[in-house]
Amino acid sequence: MDVTLVDYLTGLPNMNYFMGLASEKKDKLAKQQENAAILFFDLYGMRKFNNEYGFEQGNVLLKSFAGLLINFFGNTNCCRIGGDDFAAITEEDGIENKIQNLLENCKALVKVEGQIVEVTVHIGVYLFKTEDVGINLACDRAKLACAPIRQSNESGHNYYDITISQANEKRQYIIDNLDKALEEHWITVYYQPIVRAVSRRVCDEEALARWIDPVKGFLSPADFIPILEEAKLIYKVDLYILEQVLEKMKFMASKGFYMISQSINLSRSDFEVCDIVEEICKRIDSSGVPRNKINIEITESILGQDFEFMKLQIDRFKKLGFSVWMDDFGSGYSSLDVLHQIQFDLIKFDMSFMRQLDKGKNAKIILAELMRMASALGVDTVCEGAETEEQVQFLMEIGCSKIQGYYFQKPIPVEQILEKYEKGNQIGFENPDEAHYCETIGRINLHDLSVISQNEDGFNSFFSTLPMVIFETSEDSVKFTRYNQSYHEFFERYYGISLQNEAVPIQTIMQGPGASFILVLRQATKEGKRLFIDVNLPDGSVAHYFIRKMEENPVTKTSAVVAAVLSIKDAEQREIYANLARALASDYFSLYYVNLETDEFIEYKSIASKEELSTERHGDEFFRRARLDALTHLYEEDVDAFIKVFTKENILKQIEETGTFVHVYRLVKFGIPYYVNMKAVQMTTNKKYLIIGVSNVDAQVKEQKLLAQVRQNQLVYSRLMALSGDYLCIYVINPEDNSYIEFQGSTNFDSLGISKNGKDFFEDTQKNAEHAVAEEDREEFKRRHTKECIMKDIEKDGVFISSHHLLINNERVKISLRCVLAQENGENRLIMGMRKV
Repeated sequence: MDVTLVDYLTGLPNMNYFMGLASEKKDKLAKQQENAAILFFDLYGMRKFNNEYGFEQGNVLLKSFAGLLINFFGNTNCCRIGGDDFAAITEEDGIENKIQNLLENCKALVKVEGQIVEVTVHIGVYLFKTEDVGINLACDRAKLACAPIRQSNESGHNYYDITISQANEKRQYIIDNLDKALEEHWITVYYQPIVRAVSRRVCDEEALARWIDPVKGFLSPADFIPILEEAKLIYKVDLYILEQVLEKMKFMASKGFYMISQSINLSRSDFEVCDIVEEICKRIDSSGVPRNKINIEITESILGQDFEFMKLQIDRFKKLGFSVWMDDFGSGYSSLDVLHQIQFDLIKFDMSFMRQLDKGKNAKIILAELMRMASALGVDTVCEGAETEEQVQFLMEIGCSKIQGYYFQKPIPVEQILEKYEKGNQIGFENPDEAHYCETIGRINLHDLSVISQNEDGFNSFFSTLPMVIFETSEDSVKFTRYNQSYHEFFERYYGISLQNEAVPIQTIMQGPGASFILVLRQATKEGKRLFIDVNLPDGSVAHYFIRKMEENPVTKTSAVVAAVLSIKDAEQREIYANLARALASDYFSLYYVNLETDEFIEYKSIASKEELSTERHGDEFFRRARLDALTHLYEEDVDAFIKVFTKENILKQIEETGTFVHVYRLVKFGIPYYVNMKAVQMTTNKKYLIIGVSNVDAQVKEQKLLAQVRQNQLVYSRLMALSGDYLCIYVINPEDNSYIEFQGSTNFDSLGISKNGKDFFEDTQKNAEHAVAEEDREEFKRRHTKECIMKDIEKDGVFISSHHLLINNERVKISLRCVLAQENGENRLIMGMRKV
């Protein structure tokens, strides 16, 4: 065969030669009363294949596919059009089976390093019975038929029909008129608000493209975006949208509106055609808008085509200060592995979740668990497609922090946003200073602690999940900001009140049964730590609450406090420790009620400024747990002694001999040791129970130790100065906190007016130098007599030495000063002495 008629790589007829052969084949089939068909083949992902395995393997793949076509259609009935595109002609009869068999063979078409690599093939089919046209046009139409499936990752085929031609005409119109549409602003930006669930304020807006054409009319995004993506022209639209958004942001700011974040959507082809990261940065930086005000939305579908490349681009965005969102999560086969490998700032759940909420509990369970997962990952969330109050309430309960949908607002142009403000029916923009506060309380999943109530039979008979609520408290009011259905039912059942999302004056609550609870809320707000508290309910039963401060609003200064009802006990159970509470709460910060037979215990914590105790925890193996806790909570020097004496046998022995067990030791809090006193007694009415109280005696013990130490030091240094005779004074300085005490040997030293003790020796020395040190020595004295210089000399030479003149009784007296580091009771001290020269 003439080499000019065949493809150099595959040996198949080239395109020109094939046209003649196909025409003959078509005529031959017509004479046999058979219809012909043209097939167009596109090998999907050849660029990626070549990048991954090399061009040599790519050529092997092309030749293997050519051989497959020869086997199915014969060597004169197929051709290589060019690149990874092929064509063939065959009879229409049996074409479906032939296509399916061919695609099945493509699954094992090529091996690389012994491993089979499946090839994705897209096939467009043109049947001549549709319209009898020439081979050239038939090939074009077969190629058009392939277009709708070309972006699929799976092999498949598609037949040409008239709608494909119409779609192609539309496609060509959009491509041909894109530049004009941008120039004439036929493409405009619509904004859909993204609303913070807690505040019901707009915290972000999504910028969406709309094409309003003078000829075609309104074109939805589905009409033009896929076409421009395939043509790799969508980057023009995306950058145009960004430019319009930046102008709008500056305009709104000039009108006094809060500048809220704007989200823009990017396409896969944006990253292929240009350095989209650089292009976006360039435009934003020149506009003066902060980068953190632009959110980048990327769908998971565009990640899979070249994951490592896309991961790199996302990392670039994040390092440059942008927030990156995963869009349409759950719309297809979303992979949780993507969330593991890429740290998105926000997950945007597809509107398909909203459509499923009313079809059974499974959708709610799945969405609630996904929200919990996002919260655990530290990722913010948005749900699209919210259309009803019920959907919004459910999303708030499960911790969806942001909501988007027609319930709040459909996408509208900026002119309509301004019009809404003029008419006073706007949603309102969120104050950026309150964003972190609202985000924190919005993320809490009010279904998340249900496991705690699994073993509470009485509890489960009333509530399907744990009652949870978020309060916002201020000096004069409390607001039930968020609560789940269980808390609503709990409150209605025990208080006979239906909750409203409105602020209630503190004074109103203090006059009713909620007074004690308000005190606890205030304590949680003030101390910022978790509390376990028992609240008396109107029917005499007790609700065991967990309460914790979450965040403070920097603008309004209100505090968000989350509370969960962990259990409900009847009035009889409440009497177990009620009397103990009143008697002991004011004396002990911890109280343990221990069963000596089983070692089971209940720990109670006192509520500050209130004669009540709250249950902190229940447990078993009390003595073993206490000794284990000692290893991490006690001051290291006191651990061995505590473990030695704190046994059940030793405690009972001391109680039998003296009536009580008492032990003083040091706990450590925030790295600082403090003294506590433990006292244990047996219950007089039932000897199998032990009451152990722990009280803070730090101030008393330290005061006693300090007095003893001062007396000892006074004696030692007085004797030292009496023996030496010429010391004016001696300072004892704590190098840890710079506190000091002065011991004088001369009354003349009093004339200097220097403090005998203080909190910062080095700071006081610098101040005293201004009037106590002779002027000619003053600057050098201040330079050398710093903590850094003194410690440096001691570390180097073992001693710090200096000389200078003091002004004692208005006379210049030359002084020699020596300072060394010594140990007193196991602690470092600087000993500094001054004498006349």
